[in-house]
Amino acid sequence: MFAASWVLALTLTVQTGTAATVPPNSEWSDDQPFSHILQNLGTDFGHLATPVNGEVVAAGVLGAIATHRYDAPLSTWAAAQPPSSYTKFGNFAGNAITQGSIAIGTYAIGKLAHEDEATHIGSDLIRAQFLNGLFTEGLKYGVNRTRPTGSNHSFPSGHSSASFATAAVLQAHLGWGVGSAAYAAAGFIGWCRLRDDQHWLTDVIIGSAIGVVSGHTVTFGHHKPGYFRIVPGRTPNGGPEIVVVWNGK
Repeated sequence: MFAASWVLALTLTVQTGTAATVPPNSEWSDDQPFSHILQNLGTDFGHLATPVNGEVVAAGVLGAIATHRYDAPLSTWAAAQPPSSYTKFGNFAGNAITQGSIAIGTYAIGKLAHEDEATHIGSDLIRAQFLNGLFTEGLKYGVNRTRPTGSNHSFPSGHSSASFATAAVLQAHLGWGVGSAAYAAAGFIGWCRLRDDQHWLTDVIIGSAIGVVSGHTVTFGHHKPGYFRIVPGRTPNGGPEIVVVWNGK
């Protein structure tokens, strides 16, 4: 039952869109993520308050509320399991150094190969990781939730937020062919953190939503006008529901 709720919550954090069109102008392709950190951050903060981001936040919060009851049972189950070998890969793939290296590597390859699209994707990946880090670390130290293992800074999951930020950027630029695989990888990373009893279920859900918001924010305006949108809601009797909206303009 908890697995179904977790999948539902993660599904709600994903918006279906089409691939972005990368403008041919190199100024658009390279936001100079290192030398223009503050300028880019100001732009990104200006793009935070969008309907899509509001929906993602609402979906994440509702998902966390719906699955909070499974935090302790899932942790108890994970603690009773023998060590797993596959989680080592997920833990490595989702850490900040790995995700940051992917972003910087993509940007460097684009610059060296004079590929505007790769440069643009790398620039957005760097910006997404920076923005995501601010949100994630701020909440970690502000909330200071105890991990299932007894250590500090459990909420939200940094591995989940970083990997979902990467997935959101890749989906915005490259469409759902690549985006689906990236989101699946991010979901696997989140599961690895749960399997190793390093996070509560709600840490992963909120971390995933933060990552998606970060990715959506730095790629603001990259989607074509027509898109599907998945919106959380409530039925007349107060139960949860999912509404699929098509914007075809």
